[in-house]
Amino acid sequence: MATIHFPSLPDAEVVEVEFLKPGGSTRSMRLLVDSGFVGQSCFVLAEDAAELRRAELPPTQAMGALQGMQNRAWVTCRILALSFQRTLIAIVGDISSLSLPAGVEGMVGLRFLRQFGRWGAEQVGDSGWQFFLADGDK
Repeated sequence: MATIHFPSLPDAEVVEVEFLKPGGSTRSMRLLVDSGFVGQSCFVLAEDAAELRRAELPPTQAMGALQGMQNRAWVTCRILALSFQRTLIAIVGDISSLSLPAGVEGMVGLRFLRQFGRWGAEQVGDSGWQFFLADGDK
Protein backbone atom coordinates (compact mmCIF):
# COMPACT_ATOMS: atom_id res chain seq x y z
CA MET A 1 0.00 0.00 0.00
CA ALA A 2 1.52 3.32 -1.08
CA THR A 3 1.27 6.18 1.42
CA ILE A 4 2.15 9.86 1.17
CA HIS A 5 2.65 12.17 4.16
CA PHE A 6 2.12 15.93 4.47
CA PRO A 7 3.53 17.97 7.38
CA SER A 8 0.74 19.40 9.53
CA LEU A 9 0.38 23.09 10.22
CA PRO A 10 0.20 24.09 13.90
CA ASP A 11 -3.62 24.05 13.91
CA ALA A 12 -4.60 22.39 10.64
CA GLU A 13 -4.05 19.45 8.35
CA VAL A 14 -3.14 20.09 4.71
CA VAL A 15 -2.52 18.11 1.53
CA GLU A 16 -0.70 19.06 -1.67
CA VAL A 17 -2.70 18.37 -4.81
CA GLU A 18 -1.59 18.94 -8.38
CA PHE A 19 -4.27 20.13 -10.82
CA LEU A 20 -4.06 19.73 -14.59
CA LYS A 21 -5.04 22.75 -16.64
CA PRO A 22 -6.97 22.08 -19.86
CA GLY A 23 -3.92 23.22 -21.89
CA GLY A 24 -1.69 20.57 -20.31
CA SER A 25 0.29 22.53 -17.73
CA THR A 26 -0.17 21.95 -14.00
CA ARG A 27 -0.73 23.93 -10.81
CA SER A 28 0.08 22.59 -7.35
CA MET A 29 -2.06 23.76 -4.47
CA ARG A 30 -1.86 23.35 -0.72
CA LEU A 31 -5.37 22.64 0.56
CA LEU A 32 -6.88 22.49 4.04
CA VAL A 33 -8.35 19.12 5.03
CA ASP A 34 -11.95 19.54 6.24
CA SER A 35 -13.65 16.18 6.79
CA GLY A 36 -16.80 18.06 7.83
CA PHE A 37 -17.08 19.51 4.30
CA VAL A 38 -19.58 17.13 2.68
CA GLY A 39 -21.78 17.14 -0.39
CA GLN A 40 -21.17 16.57 -4.08
CA SER A 41 -18.01 18.69 -4.32
CA CYS A 42 -14.49 17.48 -3.44
CA PHE A 43 -12.79 20.89 -3.37
CA VAL A 44 -13.39 24.54 -2.58
CA LEU A 45 -11.06 26.67 -4.70
CA ALA A 46 -10.61 30.41 -5.15
CA GLU A 47 -11.83 32.30 -8.19
CA ASP A 48 -8.30 32.37 -9.61
CA ALA A 49 -8.58 28.58 -10.00
CA ALA A 50 -11.06 29.11 -12.84
CA GLU A 51 -8.16 28.25 -15.18
CA LEU A 52 -8.47 24.65 -13.99
CA ARG A 53 -12.06 24.16 -15.17
CA ARG A 54 -12.67 21.26 -17.54
CA ALA A 55 -16.42 21.90 -17.74
CA GLU A 56 -19.00 23.95 -15.88
CA LEU A 57 -21.68 22.42 -13.68
CA PRO A 58 -24.90 24.04 -12.50
CA PRO A 59 -24.41 26.16 -9.36
CA THR A 60 -25.39 24.61 -6.05
CA GLN A 61 -26.64 25.90 -2.73
CA ALA A 62 -23.92 25.71 -0.06
CA MET A 63 -24.44 25.69 3.69
CA GLY A 64 -21.74 25.96 6.32
CA ALA A 65 -18.54 27.97 5.98
CA LEU A 66 -19.65 28.99 2.47
CA GLN A 67 -23.25 30.00 2.04
CA GLY A 68 -25.52 30.70 -0.89
CA MET A 69 -25.32 29.66 -4.53
CA GLN A 70 -21.82 28.55 -5.52
CA ASN A 71 -20.36 27.97 -8.98
CA ARG A 72 -19.01 24.48 -9.65
CA ALA A 73 -16.81 22.86 -12.25
CA TRP A 74 -15.09 19.60 -13.13
CA VAL A 75 -11.33 19.75 -12.40
CA THR A 76 -8.64 17.11 -12.92
CA CYS A 77 -6.29 16.47 -10.02
CA ARG A 78 -3.49 14.08 -9.27
CA ILE A 79 -1.09 12.91 -6.61
CA LEU A 80 1.75 11.27 -8.49
CA ALA A 81 3.22 9.40 -5.50
CA LEU A 82 -0.04 7.44 -5.25
CA SER A 83 -0.61 7.04 -9.03
CA PHE A 84 -3.85 8.91 -8.36
CA GLN A 85 -5.58 10.97 -11.06
CA ARG A 86 -9.28 11.82 -11.18
CA THR A 87 -11.65 14.42 -12.60
CA LEU A 88 -13.74 15.63 -9.66
CA ILE A 89 -16.17 18.42 -8.76
CA ALA A 90 -14.96 21.69 -7.25
CA ILE A 91 -16.70 24.78 -5.97
CA VAL A 92 -14.87 27.73 -7.53
CA GLY A 93 -15.61 31.14 -6.07
CA ASP A 94 -14.95 33.74 -3.41
CA ILE A 95 -13.28 31.99 -0.45
CA SER A 96 -12.24 35.13 1.46
CA SER A 97 -14.72 34.29 4.26
CA LEU A 98 -12.97 30.98 5.03
CA SER A 99 -10.04 32.39 7.09
CA LEU A 100 -7.57 29.88 5.65
CA PRO A 101 -4.02 29.69 7.07
CA ALA A 102 -1.29 31.52 5.16
CA GLY A 103 -0.18 29.62 2.06
CA VAL A 104 -3.36 27.51 1.91
CA GLU A 105 -5.37 28.02 -1.28
CA GLY A 106 -8.61 26.13 -0.65
CA MET A 107 -10.10 23.03 0.93
CA VAL A 108 -10.58 19.32 0.33
CA GLY A 109 -13.61 17.61 1.78
CA LEU A 110 -14.86 14.17 2.73
CA ARG A 111 -15.79 13.23 -0.85
CA PHE A 112 -12.13 13.75 -1.86
CA LEU A 113 -10.76 11.86 1.16
CA ARG A 114 -12.98 8.87 0.35
CA GLN A 115 -11.05 8.41 -2.91
CA PHE A 116 -8.31 6.80 -0.79
CA GLY A 117 -8.09 3.49 1.08
CA ARG A 118 -6.90 5.19 4.28
CA TRP A 119 -6.39 8.76 5.42
CA GLY A 120 -5.82 10.58 8.67
CA ALA A 121 -3.43 12.37 10.97
CA GLU A 122 -0.73 10.71 13.01
CA GLN A 123 1.75 11.91 15.59
CA VAL A 124 5.40 11.85 14.53
CA GLY A 125 7.43 11.28 17.68
CA ASP A 126 7.68 14.42 19.76
CA SER A 127 8.00 16.65 16.70
CA GLY A 128 4.33 17.08 15.86
CA TRP A 129 1.78 15.69 13.45
CA GLN A 130 1.43 14.75 9.81
CA PHE A 131 -1.51 13.95 7.57
CA PHE A 132 -1.42 10.91 5.31
CA LEU A 133 -3.25 9.53 2.30
CA ALA A 134 -2.88 5.87 1.28
CA ASP A 135 -4.10 4.09 -1.83
CA GLY A 136 -6.42 1.11 -1.54
CA ASP A 137 -3.94 -1.50 -2.81
CA LYS A 138 -2.90 -4.22 -0.36
